[in-house]
Amino acid sequence: MELKEIYKPIERDLAEVKEEMRRHFGEEDGFMKRVIGDIIDYSGKLLRPALALLAFSEGNNNSKDRSNIIKLASIIELIHTATLIHDDVIDETTLRRHKTTVHTKWGDRISVLFGDYLFSRSFTVLCQLGWPEIVCALANTINLICEGELKQINRAYDWDLTEKDYLSIIQKKTASLFSFSCFCGGRLGKVAANEIQALANYGLNFGIAFQIVDDCLDFIGDEKVMGKSLGSDLRKGKITLPLIYLLNSTSEKVRKKIIEFISSEEKDVITVVIKEMLRKHQVMHHCAKKVMEYMERAKKEIKKLKDLNARKSFLQICDYALVYPVETFRGLNEP
Repeated sequence: MELKEIYKPIERDLAEVKEEMRRHFGEEDGFMKRVIGDIIDYSGKLLRPALALLAFSEGNNNSKDRSNIIKLASIIELIHTATLIHDDVIDETTLRRHKTTVHTKWGDRISVLFGDYLFSRSFTVLCQLGWPEIVCALANTINLICEGELKQINRAYDWDLTEKDYLSIIQKKTASLFSFSCFCGGRLGKVAANEIQALANYGLNFGIAFQIVDDCLDFIGDEKVMGKSLGSDLRKGKITLPLIYLLNSTSEKVRKKIIEFISSEEKDVITVVIKEMLRKHQVMHHCAKKVMEYMERAKKEIKKLKDLNARKSFLQICDYALVYPVETFRGLNEP
């Protein structure tokens, strides 16, 4: 099923989210507006705002004022965009969502400052809305994102990084914002406490699965399909699940050769060779099992919701997120 079809129940709200993002920056000068225009065009599938909107809609919320959740959903997307801008500077990527990255077009200094500006602007808007619990939750989430990113950078080229370490990193740097999106949507929608917890758990497990998929596709994805630069993890020495599984599936002698090879300067050649080794050792098969494990956990949590329509949409988003990677993994494992 196409994402557009899944989004139908919240289609109008998502359009409002994009407009709200523009309204946040209505008073900036010409230069600022040009950069902001590029930043708003960064918006992709709007998964996180969509999850917040769906969480808000859990239960009988048809009569509720939706203006506040639209404001909050727009803030979530701005926060996510800020993290992408910073990521692209760190990873030196040139393509994002089929467009030139902000740092490639405007330079590192402007990109870093604009990422910071999006964070500060988001908190300014959120504080004006008067939701102290959500402000605190977002502050904690941004702390987790930064902790995860710092830990990943600090552990670059650390060949002893374990699967447990890796999962801890992606839970913080990626899954925490998915979890926050589901939590705050439910909280603002006054959903029952037990269902809010289920929503937050769904977001956490979905986010972990989502990041594992993204890390796998950095090795084996198609840049034209994905619309972003690939191979940055290997170039920067980031140890992700495919590499952890590969290093653990070979003899010590082969493992040392892989490490020596990755540590060399032939980065373009390395990606091709590593991709072949991933196929040979069926690493993506094991990664796919881990992805399915977390997606099943997410689905189990969301089945606790009472509203069948909201539950259906959350489950469909899980299935949608798996379509391209499953096809890609299958192709890689074919002889």
